[in-house]
Amino acid sequence: MSDCVVSSGSRPLVSPAPVRFVHNDRFGAAEAIASDDFDALLRDRPDILASFSENGDLCWTVQTWCRLRDAGFGGIEIATEPAEGRINLAKAKTLTRAGPRLGMFQVSIQADYPRVLWAQFHIQQNADLLCDDSAFQYLWPQAGIIPRDPSRDRVERVAFLGNVSGNLAASADEWTRLFAKRGLEFVARDPDRWHDFSDIDIAIGIRSFGHARQSRKPANKMINAWIGRVPFIGGSDSAFAQAGTAGIDHLLATTRDEVLAQVDRLANESDLYSSIVEAGSQKALEFTPERLVEQWTALLEGPVAARYRQWAAHPVRENNRLRALGVAQSGVELAKSVGRKVLRRGYEA
Repeated sequence: MSDCVVSSGSRPLVSPAPVRFVHNDRFGAAEAIASDDFDALLRDRPDILASFSENGDLCWTVQTWCRLRDAGFGGIEIATEPAEGRINLAKAKTLTRAGPRLGMFQVSIQADYPRVLWAQFHIQQNADLLCDDSAFQYLWPQAGIIPRDPSRDRVERVAFLGNVSGNLAASADEWTRLFAKRGLEFVARDPDRWHDFSDIDIAIGIRSFGHARQSRKPANKMINAWIGRVPFIGGSDSAFAQAGTAGIDHLLATTRDEVLAQVDRLANESDLYSSIVEAGSQKALEFTPERLVEQWTALLEGPVAARYRQWAAHPVRENNRLRALGVAQSGVELAKSVGRKVLRRGYEA
């Protein structure tokens, strides 16, 4: 394809076919691909930083290509369309829209979307979803994180840094009222400040009350707080338990009252506050760009490459598989579409 760009680094990626990241050309993609230094671009362009904060396609495809390029890897492609003879990686939503293609090897980066049945391999951000044809990979932390100002010496502001819709139990207004009763400010920031922990004292990440595992979700809100040197109070998300240890590097809460109680503990117990921050800072060392580049390299050279070799060795079987699962996927999508129409119509039996 004419839009294909190939990284020119000197480090080879050991792979049976060229690796191609397929993206949706959202705002900031072209600038990131053309940049010489991804981190420098985000520092200089707050508008592009906000775009990468909001858009999962940019984070998973364009950012990964840029990070591998900046680490010196050459020969890795990025384009808006997949190609034959390549290991194509794209977000699950992108693959679903395009549909299955005979003769193409496609890896689904599932993120928090439903499984693409016909994809040849799946990358999961939550270990709950692992199966034989998948592998786990951490999502990149928020880029450009500004840590908490070390001169802050008391708890005054609690924050949620992320998309409130569907990701925050109760409303921002309710949290504002609850914390105001304790003399604390609650903020839910816009995407252009999701990276800024400088004036935050506690971060929360409660998607729902109760014990739902949230098995499609990543641990990033906690990881970002670790990097930002701010204690994190999270819900029952399995990803938090996979990456951290409640009571050591973060605190757990499953109800409104438990959230408030944990905030009170952090406000009143300086030793607890410091220990949570320090433990989180140590865990954050596992999520530097350098460490995640190593993970991506092992993923691409290991299970993804192995699955490609298997796929290439059995073209007839694999094409039959693709056709069958493509039909099954179409049935699933049709059922979802009918269900949505019925619900909108207020169907009565």
